[in-house]
Amino acid sequence: MNLDDTPMPAALTLGPFRVGADGTLEPMVSDPAPKFTCRWRRRVIHARLLPADALDWRLELSAPLGRVPSSVGAPAASRRSPSFTLMRDLPATLPDGWRIGLAADHRVLLEAELSARLPMTATALISEITGFLLTLAPYLDVLEETGLTVPSDPIGAAIGVPGGTLKT
Repeated sequence: MNLDDTPMPAALTLGPFRVGADGTLEPMVSDPAPKFTCRWRRRVIHARLLPADALDWRLELSAPLGRVPSSVGAPAASRRSPSFTLMRDLPATLPDGWRIGLAADHRVLLEAELSARLPMTATALISEITGFLLTLAPYLDVLEETGLTVPSDPIGAAIGVPGGTLKT
């Protein structure tokens, strides 16, 4: 039997997506929005596809990037002021569609929005997210050099929980 002669099913499902015979992903339903998480550099990245219109969707990415050091203890207290200075200056350097802010519990939160033209392949979706992560890398370096601690939040507690609202 030749594998090329094996018919592909009309559509497969992969999580919240329908995978077409040509490899394209389409959300099966728009509510709730298809979402997933990944980890990168010890941070949880949340991704959601949100409808804008029939084919142009938005890829919304959010992540807790760190926490401003506490004022308790000499080493942490000395990093606190430079952390707040960085938080004041950093938004002006961010790419279009990115917002950074401080939650009530002093977590530094990032939200970014990219356009996503549907249908798209899994490769295109992963490429979009990879591009986001590579652009994010130097910002993480600066945050870490300034003394922001890497968040230890579990996947479910990063965004969308009490105290997780982005304040800009």
